Amino acid sequence: MNYSEALHYLDRLRPKEFRMELEPLREICSLCENPQRSFSTVHICGTNGKGSTAAFLTSLLMKNKYKVGLYTSPHLVSPEERIQINRECISSSDFARLTQFIQSKLSDEMYLSYFEFMTLMSFIHFKEKKVNLAVYETGLGGRLDATNVIEPLVAIITPISFDHMHHLGKTLEEIAKEKCGIIKRAVPTVTALQDEKVMRVIRRSCDDMGSPLFIASPDKVKSPLGLLGEHQKQNAACALEAAEILSDLAYTIDHKEEALLNTTWSGRLEIVQKNPCVIIDGAHNEAGAKVLSQYLKTHFSPQRVVLATSIFADKDAKGMLRHIAPCVRELHCLELVAERASSPKDLASLARLFHTKVLSYEGKPANEALKGIAANLKKDEVLVIAGSLSLVGEVRKMFKE
Repeated sequence: MNYSEALHYLDRLRPKEFRMELEPLREICSLCENPQRSFSTVHICGTNGKGSTAAFLTSLLMKNKYKVGLYTSPHLVSPEERIQINRECISSSDFARLTQFIQSKLSDEMYLSYFEFMTLMSFIHFKEKKVNLAVYETGLGGRLDATNVIEPLVAIITPISFDHMHHLGKTLEEIAKEKCGIIKRAVPTVTALQDEKVMRVIRRSCDDMGSPLFIASPDKVKSPLGLLGEHQKQNAACALEAAEILSDLAYTIDHKEEALLNTTWSGRLEIVQKNPCVIIDGAHNEAGAKVLSQYLKTHFSPQRVVLATSIFADKDAKGMLRHIAPCVRELHCLELVAERASSPKDLASLARLFHTKVLSYEGKPANEALKGIAANLKKDEVLVIAGSLSLVGEVRKMFKE
């Protein structure tokens, strides 16, 4: 099996019906000699900030000469991004080889989703490469997420807000309860500052599991960070708190300031062009949009900012636009080739509830529309591209090329 054949095989695995259960993956992990038990892990869940927190913690560990696995999702450009060691993606040859190996272990009665398959691939890859520790980000929720077959040294819960309500619950308490499913008996838990309702659920879950709870305050982060935005102090604080717990478990965690300053994470307030300035951001829910709007208000006059966006139809587009629209001079609604994407026309109708200058681009590929928008920018203007990680991935690829 070559790389392109592996991609084709994996694309066919995307489930027609959504499922959340752990037994199928546990069964196949057992057939593969439980590779997830061969290295230590840290488990991260939450609504926003998981990837950034994982990046900070990975940087802290790498700075101290550890070999660190990193498993995140979704990818921006290629699936190899999901599985990294010391921030280097799995090679295309290893990707193809492991796809074929896992396929050979599946009987006709066995089925893995795309995410389950990738999770198992990460377990095997990290075992083969003998990582010292791997940082795992949940895909969705926590309790029944495929990553929850690991037994971590530390669990981290980043800020919890409304997202994926059709799977996780309609209230913050219900969502928090699902996320708290990663809390393990007697294993320390680190949490970001949370809504009071969420914090009650976390405290109760930790009490039930005998898990020591550590609350990470962003006020403790005094040094500059490699990631933009005031909100990154909270993510860095979670990583630092987890690093302190690891240091009590005989991990050496020095050079913290340098590690935090050198942290990178694609697609999160990332400047992909400087003159004129183009910023891409993965904000794809109301909480993310609020954070993005705070950054824009702090750094730019609305008259200097142009927003290009596409938002999935199952997201709270109205809630997102409510925060972002007042921060921009004009708003462009793009067409994204994705099953869940909103039509530019529908998105523009929502945007006009909050802004008078809204343009939509039906039938025009997003990259073509963006080239025209960017060409019309003045030197002191800023183009912000946000709304979905699929859009950010497409745009990042375009600008890097």
